[in-house]
Amino acid sequence: MKSAVSISFELDDVQAAADELIAGLADGASFGPDALGILYCDADVDGAALTGILRERLGFDVVGMTTLAALGPGGYNEMSSVLTVIAGEGVRFAVSVTPTLTGDTAADGIRAAYSEMEKNIGQPALLLLFPPAGMPFAGDVYPDTLAALAPGMPLLGGVASDDYDYLRARVFFSGRDFRDAAVLAGLAGEVHPRFYLRHVTSRFAERRQKVTESKGTTVYRVGDETFIEYLNGFGLRTDVDDPLLAFNSYPMMLTREGTDETPLMRHISGLNAGTGEGVFLGNVPAGTIANICLVNRDDILSSCRLSMEGLAADAAAGDAEEGYSLVLCISCCGRSMILGTESGAEGQILEELLPAGYRLAGAYCLGEFSPALYKDGAATNRFHNCSIVLCEL
Repeated sequence: MKSAVSISFELDDVQAAADELIAGLADGASFGPDALGILYCDADVDGAALTGILRERLGFDVVGMTTLAALGPGGYNEMSSVLTVIAGEGVRFAVSVTPTLTGDTAADGIRAAYSEMEKNIGQPALLLLFPPAGMPFAGDVYPDTLAALAPGMPLLGGVASDDYDYLRARVFFSGRDFRDAAVLAGLAGEVHPRFYLRHVTSRFAERRQKVTESKGTTVYRVGDETFIEYLNGFGLRTDVDDPLLAFNSYPMMLTREGTDETPLMRHISGLNAGTGEGVFLGNVPAGTIANICLVNRDDILSSCRLSMEGLAADAAAGDAEEGYSLVLCISCCGRSMILGTESGAEGQILEELLPAGYRLAGAYCLGEFSPALYKDGAATNRFHNCSIVLCEL
């Protein structure tokens, strides 16, 4: 895959930002109309106007979203816009937008957008997903719906984010922005993505128990305890005002018995002291095995380094015929929050280990989409929390 990445720190003047981004595309002049632009930008940037200007001047579609921080030249970049352009011989692109998504119609909207895309390029070899924040349904709806439409198709993306207020997050498509619809960008043809997904797996305590009663994102009982009793058994306080913030460093790990896929990580988003139940950002299926993890700085940086070392080792092993040139990274906002004043440390590792001739681009998101298992060209896609995903293109 041929790629170029550029950055601008201009937040207010979209014309000036577009000038900087286009000038920073060292190979920009050689991109034809059969290409795709991806914009990750700060919530203060008028992303709709900026993607519209870029679409007009570059001659191809530009998709994207707001983010807590963008990854690109220099590693971790706050208050910036990062533009990535991808193209390749024999690669075709198509973009579609869902209708307004609600809890009852989300799956129908995803199906409609995917069908529109498939008419243009067939089943994609990779689907990039840009969903809005704050939807009244679990992030699992996206991979679960798409799995029925396109079995084995790999999915990469993250939920749009902003500067922690979660009110200004939005996604973009060539001059338009959306707060309640998702953008889908399909890549078909000679596309051969490689994925590197890691969670933080340090255990706070060995209290592995089966989720015995749950529905969607709500967990009622773990083992023979209510969910709150289960948390209290770790010595954790549950009388907190903001569970998402209070338990950011204590995600729940879920494993599915009888599979070799990567475990699922789930952030706690709500607690009900009256009923003892807990609510999560993603679905927690009954029958899965749960354990609470303690996440700290060293765990986050270790998982980042291990992921990038694996990618770098594969790059050094060859595969020149595939023409890899880009690492797209989706990392969880929670990881940045845990790193605190060292929020840029993850980006430093990515830059340090980036193979020669490769470019880096990415975003910090409110949930990550990628295969939990990618084997023999077939993907089992999942919605993740507190994870880092690298995709080599």
